[in-house]
Amino acid sequence: MTWYQMLWQTMVETPTAFLGLVLLDALVAVGVWLGVRLLLIRWSAGSRRQIETSDLWDDERKASERERITLLGRYGHNFDAVLAVALFLGLFAVRHEVPGLSTVALSVRDWLLGGGLASLIRIAILAGVASVLLSLVRKAAKALTPVSGKVFSRQAARAATIRNVIESAAQITLITLLVIFALGEFGAPIGPLLAGVGVLGLAISFGAQSLVKDIINGFFITIEDQYGVGDVVIIGGLGGLGGLVESVNLRTTTLRDLEGRVHIIPNGQVDTVTVMSKEWSRAVLDIEVAYKTDLQQAIDTLRDEATRLYDDAEWRWRIMEPPEVLGVDKFGGSGITLRLMFKTLPKEQWGIAREFRKRIKARFDRDGIEIPFPHVTFYWGEGQMPRPPQD
Repeated sequence: MTWYQMLWQTMVETPTAFLGLVLLDALVAVGVWLGVRLLLIRWSAGSRRQIETSDLWDDERKASERERITLLGRYGHNFDAVLAVALFLGLFAVRHEVPGLSTVALSVRDWLLGGGLASLIRIAILAGVASVLLSLVRKAAKALTPVSGKVFSRQAARAATIRNVIESAAQITLITLLVIFALGEFGAPIGPLLAGVGVLGLAISFGAQSLVKDIINGFFITIEDQYGVGDVVIIGGLGGLGGLVESVNLRTTTLRDLEGRVHIIPNGQVDTVTVMSKEWSRAVLDIEVAYKTDLQQAIDTLRDEATRLYDDAEWRWRIMEPPEVLGVDKFGGSGITLRLMFKTLPKEQWGIAREFRKRIKARFDRDGIEIPFPHVTFYWGEGQMPRPPQD
């Protein structure tokens, strides 16, 4: 009698017992599914709460992390469903001796009872310890970050950069140790494996010199605080790639420019860096006036309007020192250039410059000071007159 004939006979002769066993198997599978699903929901909620309360990440970074957690949660939900179905089929196969499936299920059962379950428990405990250690590392890095409010903080940028590097190194180290421990629990020979990894790493190092260079440069960028997350930089000197530093790790630097484009630069290619937000910044403004303008009046007007901006409570906290009016800077093709400077907090120079240009234009209009613009003279030639406009 085949297994499916025996199964049919059991269903006919003892339907209540058969349905009871099937229901029991289903309840066990559903219980495991619910347990895994609750763990995933709790992990997702905790991760989202950590993202929302973080003061090191901007809105774009938080949105990216939320999307990543959503994707991992979707994969996790698929995994728990597959696990529940596999568990139900395994229990059903063992009870009713389904060929093939029952053999696999019995082998899994024997392995679990023979020490496999203990190995899985030890691996789960180690994974939990690794998760706790990683959480402690994140909290320690967060504790190093000062609360800077709306003012760009150099300490906060440095702490965020170091935090990214420490988290990356900690994750790689813990995952590597966890994999080695798991292989050992499953009976894999660790010694030859480590020796093989060492030889493979040596072979790879000869072909991955650029990667080694990236990591070494990234290490010194972080240690020397050359720039950090939140800085505005130009990499490659003036005319190179510029933007806001979104992330720095041991291998790459990620910039986002004014148009929203993201540039990922290997640290090994970072040679000359222009940092426009380190400790303080300066807004340098060149204001042109017409040649017929009374220069002393124009300079006094610039100084008065700059002082008004400096005394304005809305802008005062952004300006570190009283503005400097340097005077006449150069003679141009259509006007005289006057120069003045504001020493500002990091990344505030552009806002200060825009506000002052708006104010000085209105002030020049009131005081009758002309801002020059190009003039063109047309020469019609001797004996020629311009034609009158046609109606």
